[in-house]
Amino acid sequence: MLETERLRLEPIGPAHVSGLLQATVDSRPELLPWMPWAVSPSLDAVRDNVRHAEQGWHDDRVYHFAVVDAVGARLLGVAGVNRDGPDSAELHYWIRSDHAGRGLATEAGRALVGWAPGALGVRRLTLWAGRENHASRRVAARLGFVHLGPLGWRPEGGQGTFEAESYELELT
Repeated sequence: MLETERLRLEPIGPAHVSGLLQATVDSRPELLPWMPWAVSPSLDAVRDNVRHAEQGWHDDRVYHFAVVDAVGARLLGVAGVNRDGPDSAELHYWIRSDHAGRGLATEAGRALVGWAPGALGVRRLTLWAGRENHASRRVAARLGFVHLGPLGWRPEGGQGTFEAESYELELT
């Protein structure tokens, strides 16, 4: 578990299923353009995603954290890293809509930027964000990521593919 001033980042597990479902349902309009799993949120789908996340930890390839309010213990979103090479990983994050705009994604991302080199041995983080997802792109900039330009492929969202931008952060 990682702790920040306002958050706890807990490895995703079965205890987070109902909170993840509720956060997804409550934030579906904002998630749908970018996240294919937001199309039809269901208890079974969230359970499957949690099982995959747990297996990802076991396989040393995917590290998803539930972003939890440190005071009220409410699940606020997800942040994590996915290995994309022996010394590189991709950062990702989302915060439920009713808590957006408070710097929580940046706070969670900063915790992961600090954690990843020691825990995973990574020296570089990448991320991509939808060209029109201005909030995610602001988080990337606040975390110190360098904008590399258009992503070389079109990610699949809940409403089809979309244009995205690529970012990179060298860690020391």
